[in-house]
Amino acid sequence: MTISADSENQPKHDSAEAESLRISQAQAQEAEASFHATYSAIANLFKVKQKKYQKTFELALLEGKISIQAIAVFGILILLTFIIVATLWCLINVAIVIAVMQLSSSIWLGLLVAAGINTLLFAFCFSLMRKVKREVGFNRTKRVLKGDL
Repeated sequence: MTISADSENQPKHDSAEAESLRISQAQAQEAEASFHATYSAIANLFKVKQKKYQKTFELALLEGKISIQAIAVFGILILLTFIIVATLWCLINVAIVIAVMQLSSSIWLGLLVAAGINTLLFAFCFSLMRKVKREVGFNRTKRVLKGDL
C-alpha cells in the first residue's frame, strides 16, 4: 500500500512542481516584459524631454535674434530722431537769429537772444531730467518696496 500510495502522490508532486515551475517562469517572463516596457517608456520619455528642451533652446535663440533686431531698429530710429531734432534745432536757431537781425539790424543781438533761449531750454530740460530721475530711479523703487511714497 505504501508503494501504491507513493506512486499516487508522485504524479501530484510532479504536477505541483511543474505548475510551480510554470508559474515562476511566467512571473519571470512578466517581470522581464515589465522591465522592457518600463525601460522603453523611460527611453521614450527621455527622447520627448530632449526634443522639448531642444525646441525650447531653439525658440530662445530665435527670440534672442528678434530682440537683437528690435534693438538695432530702435537704435536706428533714435539716431534718425536725433538727426531730425538736431537739424530742426539748428534751423530754429538760424530763424531766431535772422528774425532778431531783421528787427534790430544786429547779428550779435540775434546770437545773444538765440543763446539765451537755448540756455533756458537746456535749464528746463536739465530740471526735468532731475525730476524724472528722482521719481523713476532706484531710490524711488527702494522707497516703494519699503512702503514710503
